[in-house]
Amino acid sequence: MKKLLLFSLLLLLNGCLYSFEEECFRPLIQVGSSACHKNKGDIFPSIARFQKVENIGKTDAKQRWKDAVDCGSKYGDEDLIYINDNNLYSIFHSCMVKKGYKKFHPAECGYQNPKWDKGICNL
Repeated sequence: MKKLLLFSLLLLLNGCLYSFEEECFRPLIQVGSSACHKNKGDIFPSIARFQKVENIGKTDAKQRWKDAVDCGSKYGDEDLIYINDNNLYSIFHSCMVKKGYKKFHPAECGYQNPKWDKGICNL
């Protein structure tokens, strides 16, 4: 018990706390971004954030690509760069909504690492 108290006191004097949620040490006063996000892996690409309302987290990727191409995307363009570069995003988004898709924010999806995946998005 004394060792745990001593270790906690040393961390506090050092100005760091352990974040159990993100599993890393964080400074008490954070000036810049912490390195905690580096352990989580890659975020889901833009195309994976479009999910069929009735199959959220289990959307058929092949059908989603067919629908995305029908709505103006280029096949394989996971980050929808072609859509954004040609100012077609609003048309693409409304077309995907008409086909029964809902778009989720990256924070709602989590990360591709299974430990941090929230089960909303899939590839």
